[in-house]
Amino acid sequence: MKQLPDEKTLLELLELAQDAEQKAKALCDLTAEIDEKSRICLDSRKNKTMAKRNTVDSAIFQSFDI
Repeated sequence: MKQLPDEKTLLELLELAQDAEQKAKALCDLTAEIDEKSRICLDSRKNKTMAKRNTVDSAIFQSFDI
């Protein structure tokens, strides 16, 4: 029959698990921050593109006196 690990081993495993949890949370936070910055950048590009299209469309329509 298998024997359970001693208390020292269990405490070491608990410490390793807690350290892994902290690192995972930090990675998650970093990923969320990068995602937010990427969304802001993409929204900015999208808005600039839409503004250019509207300017071009307006110029085309004005040239036809629409």
